[in-house]
Amino acid sequence: MDTFCVLPWVGREIKWTSNETHCCLLPKNYDIDQIKSDLLAGIKTPACQKCWNLEKHGLKSDRQVKNSALDFYWDRDLESIEIDAVQGKLNRILMLKLSTSYTCNATCISCNSGSSSSWSQMDHQTNPMIPLKKYQFIDLDKIKTKVDFKELKMLSLIGGEPLYEKKNFELLEHLIDIGNDAVFLSMVTNGSVKLTSKQKKVLSKFKNINFSVSIDGIESVFEYLRFPLKWTDLTCNLDFFREISNNISSNYTLSNLNVLYHNQTVQWFNKNNMVYSVNPIYTPSWLQPRALPESIKKVLKQQLSATDYNMAIGPIHTDQDQQNYQMMLKQIKIQDTAKKIKMADYLPELHNLLF
Repeated sequence: MDTFCVLPWVGREIKWTSNETHCCLLPKNYDIDQIKSDLLAGIKTPACQKCWNLEKHGLKSDRQVKNSALDFYWDRDLESIEIDAVQGKLNRILMLKLSTSYTCNATCISCNSGSSSSWSQMDHQTNPMIPLKKYQFIDLDKIKTKVDFKELKMLSLIGGEPLYEKKNFELLEHLIDIGNDAVFLSMVTNGSVKLTSKQKKVLSKFKNINFSVSIDGIESVFEYLRFPLKWTDLTCNLDFFREISNNISSNYTLSNLNVLYHNQTVQWFNKNNMVYSVNPIYTPSWLQPRALPESIKKVLKQQLSATDYNMAIGPIHTDQDQQNYQMMLKQIKIQDTAKKIKMADYLPELHNLLF
């Protein structure tokens, strides 16, 4: 039980590009049979290192979250689920994550034109030689051949921006029509989309809905990292989310651009009674929290708790950290120019330390 994870058996993530994986945290070309064998043998398989790293620092990993969630929403004891895995009885998809399209209203700093239509438009405007990507929605008919939506226990819609993609609401209406409005529905959203009354009505029909809001900082920090979104739009939507669900959480992505504001962000989460999970950026490497000069790391060591510092930065400053930091400066300049904004207007404290 110390290593068991339900995702290799009952989880699947499918993107509109037809890419498919059992878990988004797994490396490319992973060996699912080896992973299953290791986990059942109590071995912390290297493929799941991202979860082991979080658990090592006392933070809740995606493995632990998904185990608890399936235990609750399937109404089955986790030990029984593991026994089924050992006996080869787990052979259906119960937890499904769909990235249905790349339609999105934001140009988040860690994103790209392959995952956001707004990024694609910005790239094209910056350089007309870069073609606009064609709109494409996921092939639901193909997915229905391998997933029984009536039996589905958990469905997570990610982006692009799932609340910005109108066809996602057709999928939600289908779930209602087939009588599975009890599915645990997770909307992974940037929280900025102004919903219509009809869309709000559809969302309100789901008995178990979670809004997993991507909040990587508050106020101007949020607006810089997720340009051109507005903090006021997000806070207004949070009020609506709370009207129809008491399950509001946040995927908090930690990078070298917001780690200086980490304490401020955590205080906001706590003040607003919001459950959050911290996910340090691994790629692109120039956004890793440790991709900073030693001078700023010294400041962070004074500000952050020992646990947070070791989780985000680590004890050793490497040449690779310095190279990634130099790449960060180049990438920020490129993005700020394309977006016609200045870091100093949004992150003045970090800007002053950098320059």
